[in-house]
Amino acid sequence: MKRPNYGFLILIGCLFFCINAHSQILRKLGKKLEQKAEKVIDKSIEGVIPENENPTNPSAGGEKSSNNSRQTGPFKNIPLLKNDFVRGSEMIFFDDFTADTPGKMATKWTSNGTGAVQTVEGFDGKWLKLYDANTYKIKPLVRIPENFTIEFDLLTLSSTENKFEVDFGFDYQRGVGSHYYLAYQNPVNVEASYQFNRFSFTSKEVSPNKKSEIEANMSYFVNDVMKVKLKIEGDRMSAYINEFKVLDTEMIDSMTKKYFYLAVNNDKNESEIYISNVRINKI
Repeated sequence: MKRPNYGFLILIGCLFFCINAHSQILRKLGKKLEQKAEKVIDKSIEGVIPENENPTNPSAGGEKSSNNSRQTGPFKNIPLLKNDFVRGSEMIFFDDFTADTPGKMATKWTSNGTGAVQTVEGFDGKWLKLYDANTYKIKPLVRIPENFTIEFDLLTLSSTENKFEVDFGFDYQRGVGSHYYLAYQNPVNVEASYQFNRFSFTSKEVSPNKKSEIEANMSYFVNDVMKVKLKIEGDRMSAYINEFKVLDTEMIDSMTKKYFYLAVNNDKNESEIYISNVRINKI
């Protein structure tokens, strides 16, 4: 008679015990995971998932949420800047051409050539039409303070290749003797080139002289109103186009006198260019 193999029986018993214990552990773990999932679902429904349980929270080790640090719309190649424009509290000049006669030059403006106040179908109010090879300035003496904001609406209508540009900025001469064909040579100039899809900012008031070019899809602004805003505080100028902030840097000598101008180059006047709601406020 063979003796029973006690070693083999002991091994079988140990294996059975381990399998049984492991099965109990898995059942307990599964139950805990099930309870955890129920809690998360309940909190999700209530909208109160804690930060450390949010699967999209980077600190929880989940998938990081995307953070768009670039501009959108017409300005896709520059960093996203906060639109922090606040209009100055004291108005020192405003003109929406309400008091002007349509068909005549605006009474508060002067140029080296001509301009005409008009109404434009589809757009509220009156507008000053700007013509090719003309530079425009405010006629009354406006003492622009050291810290100020300036705003205006620029309306462009075109069905062609948009072969035009509008320059605006500040120089040291109150009147207009001739057109600023090379407006970028002025002390502070902003060129909105609809033909070359860019904004160019230049300043000869700081040392070294400064130039900044920003790519822009100008088709966003054609056949519509573009709202332009500048904020000058000390030597710093910030520029805003519609809801986008596109510039924030040192461009200004706060000690110099400044006279605002607009200069238009519009090939054969094929497009229509208007301004309205010009406002200068002291900060």
